[in-house]
Amino acid sequence: MNIVGFNFTKIFAERRKAAVGKINITNNISLRDVKETKIGLGGNRAAISVLWAFQSKYGPDVADVKMEGEVLILEDPKKAEELIKEWKTNKRLPPALAQTVMNHVLDRCNIQSLLLSKDLNLPSPVPLPKVKVGVAKTPAKKTSVKKKK
Repeated sequence: MNIVGFNFTKIFAERRKAAVGKINITNNISLRDVKETKIGLGGNRAAISVLWAFQSKYGPDVADVKMEGEVLILEDPKKAEELIKEWKTNKRLPPALAQTVMNHVLDRCNIQSLLLSKDLNLPSPVPLPKVKVGVAKTPAKKTSVKKKK
């Protein structure tokens, strides 16, 4: 399996009110469909399109960021046929493939939603590293006591 393409087909962001106080942010990703597609490369390999949806909800009722798109995968034709059949029957991909696709989508969507949240003056939908500045600890001074004889 090789991921050969990634496309956004829909990007929507809306802030309904100012982000003040405690904000709950939930991120969700789902795979919507798996189907065979035609692309101009791949030779003897089949192309599969995995449609996905991503959403960041800022609660209570503060904002939404929604994205949809597709990931293009090249696969052996027999395996591609099995994947599509499994999807049509059970709406499921093999765990390793689902994990790879969803992580790829998350990588791209987290970056895009971070940019959108900045433009809408919203908190980051993903935790960012923070620096803590504190008082430096100095090593304890060594003292020696001499005994009198």
